[in-house]
Amino acid sequence: MSKKENLVVVSCALTPEERRKLEAPLERVATVLYLDDCKDRVSLLKEADVLISFFFNREIHKEEYPLLKKLRLLQTLSAGVDYLPFSEMPQHFFIACNAGGWAYQIAEHVVALTMALARHLVPLHLKLAQGEFDREKYVLRNLKGMTAGIVGFGGIGQRIATLFKAFGMKIMALNTSGKTTIPVDFIGTLYQLPQVLKESDVVLLALPLTKQTKGFIGTKELSIMKKDAILINVARAPLIIEKDLYEHLKRNPSFQVGLDVWWKEPTWGRDNFHVDYPFLELPNVLGSPHNSNYVAGAMAEACEVAARNIALFLEGKRWHGSIDREDYVLTD
Repeated sequence: MSKKENLVVVSCALTPEERRKLEAPLERVATVLYLDDCKDRVSLLKEADVLISFFFNREIHKEEYPLLKKLRLLQTLSAGVDYLPFSEMPQHFFIACNAGGWAYQIAEHVVALTMALARHLVPLHLKLAQGEFDREKYVLRNLKGMTAGIVGFGGIGQRIATLFKAFGMKIMALNTSGKTTIPVDFIGTLYQLPQVLKESDVVLLALPLTKQTKGFIGTKELSIMKKDAILINVARAPLIIEKDLYEHLKRNPSFQVGLDVWWKEPTWGRDNFHVDYPFLELPNVLGSPHNSNYVAGAMAEACEVAARNIALFLEGKRWHGSIDREDYVLTD
């Protein structure tokens, strides 16, 4: 196909630098237009072959769904797609998540959470602020020699494995196929989850929220983990049963958790943050406001990754991040 035969429409607001990063990989295969720049929104949506969105359900109105008759691919800039209105969206086009688009940023955040918990940095800082200089209050832990169980071994999980291996950690990984080309000490599927939970010092959740994975970490799974394990979740909060995690943390003060995702997250600029259980009052919890990917320049990198994937799709080559709608939790 010639460039003119492929129209890529962008529904989210991007900076000039982000636009440049997005347009470069598509220069030879498509024309890129932006809804923000277009006076005739209806015509643009009608002609779109590919739609790039960040939050589809905020950027495209329900009454506009019938306009997407020519659409062949919805490419999200986000890594997760569980927020998409699967039950209402047209069914004829492919959906691609931005696989690996945020891997570097989120992986470094995982390391930061893990290190802060292993070294008790927050409580030690608070003690210093209170005038207490106690070197022996906590026993600090080295990552070297620990075992990391990475549940979800896509772009983010693989990048985390690389960083953890640099610390001298053993890597156990789980994905859907039980296969990987990345050097690890163990690779399996979710059927091997109990083994990985039992043997790991650090457990990282980096997998999508689907019908299969919603609530798949509960009291039973937490009980087989090591008493002093570190659990990190940078994926989606409902992977873990909230009440079960809180009660486990209360019963096991040596067990630590780092959370970048929450069960009830505010709509930007509209609601105050609150939790049903007082996690942040516990000394063995470290949290951040779902901002592990909010790094300078990260959006531009994510745009480039997404655009490269679209180019593969338009060229008839193997593309990445394909979503099976039947796997996902249907949203209103």
